[in-house]
Amino acid sequence: MTATYDAFISYSHADANWVLDFCEDLEKNGLKIARDEIFLDAGDILIHAVEKAIRDSSHGILVFSPDSLNSGWVKQEYATLMQQSIEEGRRFIPVIIKDVELPTFAATRYYADFRNITPARRIELVEKMAATLKGN
Repeated sequence: MTATYDAFISYSHADANWVLDFCEDLEKNGLKIARDEIFLDAGDILIHAVEKAIRDSSHGILVFSPDSLNSGWVKQEYATLMQQSIEEGRRFIPVIIKDVELPTFAATRYYADFRNITPARRIELVEKMAATLKGN
């Protein structure tokens, strides 16, 4: 499979400001991230566009917060990303930005914890994630 994106990012729109900064940091490290603003065009059928973006991504990232755990869209994206990880070997990276209990399958993965970290630690985590997603 030749992927259009290095990773699809699933998140709640309540966390959009944090996610936009995070995606920009990943993109500065050479990654192409599938997020709504990138793959959605006016008039698209939302579910088909999201499904295609997930399919066209090498890996998946899910930003965990209380809002994302309560989002119907995020729950569906989580199911798809986890299934691809299990069945196809795609990497699934949980990213924690607020205090939450990870769902059972996500908890089996080593997660990136962005809660209460210094700016230097944030840069380090982003660089490490970027290298991992690039396969380095």
